[in-house]
Amino acid sequence: MNEVSLKPVIAELEDLFSKFNARFFADKLEKPVITVSPDHTRGAYGWCTGWKAWKAGEDEGHYEINLCAEYLNRPFEETCGTLLHEMVHLQNLQDGVQDTSRSGLYHNKKFRETAEAHGLTVEKGEKYGWHKTTLNPEALEFVQSLGKSGSSLVRPRITGLKGSSKKNTSRKYVCPCCGAIIRATKEVHVICADCDCEFQEEI
Repeated sequence: MNEVSLKPVIAELEDLFSKFNARFFADKLEKPVITVSPDHTRGAYGWCTGWKAWKAGEDEGHYEINLCAEYLNRPFEETCGTLLHEMVHLQNLQDGVQDTSRSGLYHNKKFRETAEAHGLTVEKGEKYGWHKTTLNPEALEFVQSLGKSGSSLVRPRITGLKGSSKKNTSRKYVCPCCGAIIRATKEVHVICADCDCEFQEEI
Protein backbone atom coordinates (compact mmCIF):
# COMPACT_ATOMS: atom_id res chain seq x y z
CA MET A 1 0.00 0.00 0.00
CA ASN A 2 1.35 3.41 -0.94
CA GLU A 3 1.81 5.81 1.95
CA VAL A 4 -0.26 8.98 1.72
CA SER A 5 1.05 11.96 3.64
CA LEU A 6 0.87 15.75 3.64
CA LYS A 7 4.50 15.94 4.69
CA PRO A 8 5.95 16.24 1.14
CA VAL A 9 3.22 18.73 0.20
CA ILE A 10 4.06 20.99 3.15
CA ALA A 11 7.79 20.63 2.43
CA GLU A 12 7.19 21.67 -1.18
CA LEU A 13 5.13 24.71 -0.13
CA GLU A 14 7.81 25.76 2.35
CA ASP A 15 10.45 25.46 -0.36
CA LEU A 16 8.34 27.52 -2.74
CA PHE A 17 7.84 30.16 -0.05
CA SER A 18 11.61 30.46 0.36
CA LYS A 19 12.16 30.74 -3.40
CA PHE A 20 9.41 33.34 -3.83
CA ASN A 21 10.63 35.27 -0.78
CA ALA A 22 14.09 35.54 -2.31
CA ARG A 23 12.88 36.33 -5.84
CA PHE A 24 9.99 38.73 -5.21
CA PHE A 25 10.39 40.06 -1.65
CA ALA A 26 14.19 40.42 -1.23
CA ASP A 27 14.04 37.81 1.58
CA LYS A 28 12.26 40.31 3.83
CA LEU A 29 9.19 38.24 4.72
CA GLU A 30 8.97 36.57 8.10
CA LYS A 31 8.65 32.82 7.70
CA PRO A 32 5.07 31.80 8.52
CA VAL A 33 3.73 28.42 9.55
CA ILE A 34 2.43 26.91 6.31
CA THR A 35 -0.60 24.66 6.67
CA VAL A 36 -3.11 22.75 4.57
CA SER A 37 -6.67 22.49 5.87
CA PRO A 38 -10.24 22.38 4.52
CA ASP A 39 -11.87 25.48 3.07
CA HIS A 40 -14.35 26.87 5.61
CA THR A 41 -14.98 30.03 3.58
CA ARG A 42 -16.92 28.54 0.64
CA GLY A 43 -14.48 29.14 -2.18
CA ALA A 44 -11.17 30.55 -0.90
CA TYR A 45 -8.03 28.92 -2.28
CA GLY A 46 -6.04 29.99 0.78
CA TRP A 47 -5.56 32.60 3.46
CA CYS A 48 -3.02 34.43 5.56
CA THR A 49 -4.00 35.05 9.18
CA GLY A 50 -4.11 38.67 10.26
CA TRP A 51 -2.64 37.70 13.63
CA LYS A 52 0.29 35.55 14.75
CA ALA A 53 -1.70 32.37 15.14
CA TRP A 54 1.19 30.06 16.05
CA LYS A 55 3.60 30.24 18.97
CA ALA A 56 6.65 28.20 19.96
CA GLY A 57 7.49 28.59 23.62
CA GLU A 58 7.96 32.23 24.54
CA ASP A 59 8.52 33.61 21.03
CA GLU A 60 6.43 36.43 19.57
CA GLY A 61 4.50 34.08 17.35
CA HIS A 62 4.17 33.39 13.65
CA TYR A 63 1.60 34.17 10.99
CA GLU A 64 -0.09 31.30 9.18
CA ILE A 65 -0.42 30.86 5.44
CA ASN A 66 -2.90 28.12 4.58
CA LEU A 67 -3.67 26.51 1.26
CA CYS A 68 -7.09 24.89 1.17
CA ALA A 69 -7.08 21.12 0.85
CA GLU A 70 -9.87 20.98 -1.75
CA TYR A 71 -7.72 22.80 -4.34
CA LEU A 72 -4.29 21.21 -3.90
CA ASN A 73 -4.52 19.43 -7.26
CA ARG A 74 -4.97 22.60 -9.32
CA PRO A 75 -2.29 23.28 -11.94
CA PHE A 76 1.08 24.06 -10.35
CA GLU A 77 1.11 27.65 -11.67
CA GLU A 78 -2.26 28.35 -10.04
CA THR A 79 -1.16 26.95 -6.68
CA CYS A 80 1.95 29.13 -6.89
CA GLY A 81 -0.27 32.11 -7.68
CA THR A 82 -2.31 31.46 -4.53
CA LEU A 83 0.81 31.19 -2.39
CA LEU A 84 2.19 34.44 -3.83
CA HIS A 85 -1.20 36.13 -3.24
CA GLU A 86 -1.04 35.21 0.45
CA MET A 87 2.57 36.33 0.66
CA VAL A 88 1.43 39.77 -0.51
CA HIS A 89 -0.95 39.88 2.46
CA LEU A 90 1.96 38.90 4.70
CA GLN A 91 4.08 41.73 3.28
CA ASN A 92 1.32 44.23 4.02
CA LEU A 93 0.86 42.87 7.54
CA GLN A 94 4.55 43.38 8.24
CA ASP A 95 4.38 46.92 6.83
CA GLY A 96 1.24 47.82 8.77
CA VAL A 97 -0.77 48.28 5.57
CA GLN A 98 -4.48 47.45 5.76
CA ASP A 99 -5.17 45.84 2.39
CA THR A 100 -8.63 44.38 3.06
CA SER A 101 -11.93 45.28 4.68
CA ARG A 102 -15.25 43.51 5.37
CA SER A 103 -13.60 40.92 7.63
CA GLY A 104 -10.79 40.36 5.16
CA LEU A 105 -12.99 39.70 2.13
CA TYR A 106 -12.71 42.95 0.17
CA HIS A 107 -9.28 43.57 -1.35
CA ASN A 108 -8.57 47.29 -1.74
CA LYS A 109 -6.20 49.30 -3.95
CA LYS A 110 -3.38 48.93 -1.45
CA PHE A 111 -3.51 45.18 -1.96
CA ARG A 112 -3.46 45.68 -5.71
CA GLU A 113 -0.43 47.98 -5.52
CA THR A 114 1.60 45.55 -3.43
CA ALA A 115 0.53 42.56 -5.51
CA GLU A 116 1.50 44.21 -8.79
CA ALA A 117 4.91 45.05 -7.31
CA HIS A 118 5.52 41.43 -6.32
CA GLY A 119 4.83 39.20 -9.31
CA LEU A 120 1.06 39.31 -9.74
CA THR A 121 -1.43 40.65 -12.24
CA VAL A 122 -4.60 41.86 -10.52
CA GLU A 123 -8.19 42.20 -11.72
CA LYS A 124 -11.17 43.65 -9.87
CA GLY A 125 -14.13 41.42 -9.08
CA GLU A 126 -17.69 42.59 -8.56
CA LYS A 127 -17.96 41.44 -4.93
CA TYR A 128 -14.50 41.23 -3.37
CA GLY A 129 -12.55 44.07 -4.96
CA TRP A 130 -9.02 43.56 -6.33
CA HIS A 131 -8.87 39.89 -5.36
CA LYS A 132 -8.43 38.15 -8.73
CA THR A 133 -4.72 37.50 -9.13
CA THR A 134 -2.58 35.54 -11.56
CA LEU A 135 1.15 35.27 -12.05
CA ASN A 136 2.55 38.06 -14.22
CA PRO A 137 4.79 37.03 -17.16
CA GLU A 138 8.02 37.30 -15.14
CA ALA A 139 6.62 35.23 -12.26
CA LEU A 140 5.11 32.68 -14.64
CA GLU A 141 8.45 32.22 -16.37
CA PHE A 142 10.17 31.79 -13.00
CA VAL A 143 7.61 29.22 -11.82
CA GLN A 144 7.84 27.26 -15.06
CA SER A 145 11.65 27.26 -14.80
CA LEU A 146 11.33 25.26 -11.58
CA GLY A 147 10.19 22.29 -13.68
CA LYS A 148 7.66 21.06 -11.17
CA SER A 149 4.10 19.77 -11.42
CA GLY A 150 1.11 20.13 -9.13
CA SER A 151 0.09 17.82 -6.32
CA SER A 152 -2.06 14.76 -7.00
CA LEU A 153 -3.22 14.76 -3.39
CA VAL A 154 -6.54 16.49 -2.74
CA ARG A 155 -9.38 16.43 -0.21
CA PRO A 156 -12.61 16.37 -2.25
CA ARG A 157 -15.39 18.63 -1.04
CA ILE A 158 -18.28 16.72 0.56
CA THR A 159 -21.58 17.83 -0.94
CA GLY A 160 -23.86 15.82 1.32
CA LEU A 161 -23.64 13.24 4.09
CA LYS A 162 -24.82 9.71 3.32
CA GLY A 163 -28.06 8.83 5.05
CA SER A 164 -29.03 12.43 5.71
CA SER A 165 -32.67 12.93 4.79
CA LYS A 166 -33.46 16.27 6.41
CA LYS A 167 -31.67 19.40 5.27
CA ASN A 168 -30.05 21.27 8.14
CA THR A 169 -30.41 25.01 7.58
CA SER A 170 -28.24 25.95 10.58
CA ARG A 171 -24.62 26.88 9.94
CA LYS A 172 -21.90 26.35 12.52
CA TYR A 173 -19.10 28.89 12.88
CA VAL A 174 -15.99 28.33 15.00
CA CYS A 175 -13.41 30.85 16.20
CA PRO A 176 -10.05 29.45 15.01
CA CYS A 177 -8.30 30.99 18.02
CA CYS A 178 -10.37 30.08 21.09
CA GLY A 179 -12.79 27.52 19.67
CA ALA A 180 -15.95 29.45 20.55
CA ILE A 181 -18.97 28.33 18.50
CA ILE A 182 -21.90 30.29 17.09
CA ARG A 183 -24.73 29.17 14.83
CA ALA A 184 -26.63 31.08 12.16
CA THR A 185 -29.32 30.37 9.58
CA LYS A 186 -27.47 32.25 6.81
CA GLU A 187 -23.93 33.15 5.81
CA VAL A 188 -22.47 35.67 8.28
CA HIS A 189 -19.13 37.38 8.87
CA VAL A 190 -18.53 37.76 12.60
CA ILE A 191 -15.42 38.74 14.58
CA CYS A 192 -14.71 37.12 17.96
CA ALA A 193 -14.45 40.05 20.40
CA ASP A 194 -12.06 38.13 22.66
CA CYS A 195 -9.56 37.12 19.96
CA ASP A 196 -10.17 39.66 17.16
CA CYS A 197 -10.43 36.67 14.75
CA GLU A 198 -13.12 35.99 12.19
CA PHE A 199 -15.32 32.99 12.87
CA GLN A 200 -14.85 30.28 10.20
CA GLU A 201 -17.76 28.18 8.96
CA GLU A 202 -17.42 24.49 9.72
CA ILE A 203 -18.62 22.44 6.74
